[in-house]
This record gives sequence, C-alpha cells and structure tokens, in this order.
Amino acid sequence: MLNITTNGVTLMTKTTLSGQKIAIMVATGFDEQNFIEIQKMLMGQNAQLKVISPVAGLVHGRTGTQLGMSYPVDALLSETLAVDYDGLIIPFGEAHLSVLAEELHASRIIRAFLREDMPVLVQADALKLISEIDSSIQSDALQSQGETGRHNRLLWAAAGTAMSTITREFVSTCLSDNSDDSAAA
Repeated sequence: MLNITTNGVTLMTKTTLSGQKIAIMVATGFDEQNFIEIQKMLMGQNAQLKVISPVAGLVHGRTGTQLGMSYPVDALLSETLAVDYDGLIIPFGEAHLSVLAEELHASRIIRAFLREDMPVLVQADALKLISEIDSSIQSDALQSQGETGRHNRLLWAAAGTAMSTITREFVSTCLSDNSDDSAAA
C-alpha cells in the first residue's frame, strides 16, 4: 500500500492485485512457458490465479511441439460467471485457442468481461479470438500501438513482450477506477 496525504487527509492507494481473483482461460495446448510467467506475475502481485477451462480435471500446456505439464482446473467455463473474477487473462497457443473459439461458454464469459469493461489481458494470437467475439475491437489497430495495445480495459501484448511491461500495464488496468457496478454473466 502507498499512503498519500492530500489536504491533511491520508488516502490509501492500492499498488498490487492483493486479494483480487484473476481467471486464466485455457484449454489443452496453451503455451506453457508463458503460463508459468503469468503465474509468477500474479504471485508477485499477491493475486489469486484461477484456471478456468472447458474441461474438468487437468489441462495440459505445450512446450514447442511437446505436450507439457498438467495443471488443475479450478472451474469449468460452463459454471463460470465473469462477476466472480476481477480480471481475465487469455494466453497464446494455437491449439488451446482453437478449442476456446468453438466453446460457447468461453464466448459468453469474454463478452461479459468486455461488456462490463472489466480488465482483460490477451496475448499474441489470442487477440483474434477477442476480435471474432466483439467486432468493435480492431486487432490491427491494437497491434499497431506497439508491443502492447489498449482498447478500454482490454490489454493486448505481443508475443515476446517483457513480463515486466505486461505486469505494469495489467496491474495499472486492474487498479484503474471503473465506477460501473453492474453485474456480468
């Protein structure tokens, strides 16, 4: 926490994602190295990472052409509501994005996050999934902004973008004030 004093009043400003619940949406075939970097980022911010997936049990990452480690699923997409989370991350990985593109519950959850202007981080080719779900999001315009791009509270990061840059941008997005208290499905 950072304390700021203004006109004799001390304000507490939150500087980490401590206590926030962040969903990471994956299916088997996500980029495992990137997933581990996301885990480290969120652990460093004291956030709770929850794996949401279309399948129960375990999902498998991918390292290059090899099947990677198994990770436990915390919640099924069919039972997930956006309102239960403070942010959403969708990592890259062609195989897992192909599965998510066909999953109606993935579309429902992503639409709810976008509609309610909740923080969403998508990496590399995951932007295509978002732009197919919401045609108002122009992937070319986001990608032309550099290694990261922003549309409202949607943050896109190119493959290979330094995790320190992604962390700074995502934390800033999550902590920015969004005064609309409506509920998302």
